[in-house]
Amino acid sequence: MDEKQFNVLIDKFDKILKLLASDHVKGMAREQDKIEALDSLDFRPGEIAKMLGKTPENVSVVLGNIRKKKQPKAPADQTTGAGTTTSEVTT
Repeated sequence: MDEKQFNVLIDKFDKILKLLASDHVKGMAREQDKIEALDSLDFRPGEIAKMLGKTPENVSVVLGNIRKKKQPKAPADQTTGAGTTTSEVTT
């Protein structure tokens, strides 16, 4: 197989991949949901951006926001940033 044939194959695979990804996310109204679904399928931000017509930077920001929201929150009685606790113990 020569370089030209290889590039034609890669182009066709890219189109098939884009069609499959579009079908997977077509019922999703929010772009964030589409990005999250494609990320869960192990697509990289650049690949997701290409499929959705976004910039890789935009996809990375959306993924960062999604991951922030999923981080567990610390309980209110945990230590503060200064190393002191918010609840006191009396003896």
